[in-house]
Amino acid sequence: MQFKGNSDQSSARYWDDLAELYQQETRISTDDFHYGPLLPGDSQLKLLPARLRQGSGAARTADKIRCLEIGSGAGQNSIFLAKQGAQCIATDISEKQLEHGRRLADAEKVEVDFRRVSMDSMVGLGTFDLIHSTYALPFSANPGKVIADAAAMLNPGGTFLLTTGHPLYAGEWLEVGDGEEGLFLPDYFRPEPDVRMSMDDKTMSAAHYWPISAVMEWIHSAGLVVERLLEPAPMPIPEMSEAEIRAKVPYDSAGWRSLYPQLARIPVVVIFKCNAL
Repeated sequence: MQFKGNSDQSSARYWDDLAELYQQETRISTDDFHYGPLLPGDSQLKLLPARLRQGSGAARTADKIRCLEIGSGAGQNSIFLAKQGAQCIATDISEKQLEHGRRLADAEKVEVDFRRVSMDSMVGLGTFDLIHSTYALPFSANPGKVIADAAAMLNPGGTFLLTTGHPLYAGEWLEVGDGEEGLFLPDYFRPEPDVRMSMDDKTMSAAHYWPISAVMEWIHSAGLVVERLLEPAPMPIPEMSEAEIRAKVPYDSAGWRSLYPQLARIPVVVIFKCNAL
């Protein structure tokens, strides 16, 4: 079957089908802000505005900070920010993912406004001091528009924290001899999409990766200024105890751990911290 691209309807079906198993098999902390599989959280990277960082006394100072999460899944990052005192809206295309988020927020005794919204058609959400999105942009049909819409919703001086798939992660690992593996990337400028099937093979979606310069151009065209750009390496999982992993790695699963030898050699995400003028 040839995959023709993501639509709101196909994306919703795919993530609804996957939601239950995804939330069961993936440990996503609400005690730290995550940026991707096996990566250090914000307690170490410190990209969030200072008033929203873990242990900063944010619950006393962040009650007026408005935050929007784009492509939230179950909204663990929004729940973390709400625990710091922020006012949070979490949006996603999958109602099943949002249902998980509502139950989790109730268990954590925080308020998060979960809304079923496509990232490709965001309207009427308001204005925000922080807009964040972790690994949702690869599933957008129009990533430049997503970035432009986010910029339009930022208050002056606001922060856009975007984590997206690294273009190198579109490559294929091949054995190159003597038990060594190397990365084969046929075309950096037009990487092949990562087509994914649901667990029952009934629905599919695709993650798209773009050259870093293309994302930078979308950010520049939206009038945002990049403050920092990171390509974080994973935490040293093989050297850590289970207790250390749970304390320091906010996004973890057995599947991602099996890929650690590859993730330790190439970045899985690129992070852009951007500011509105």
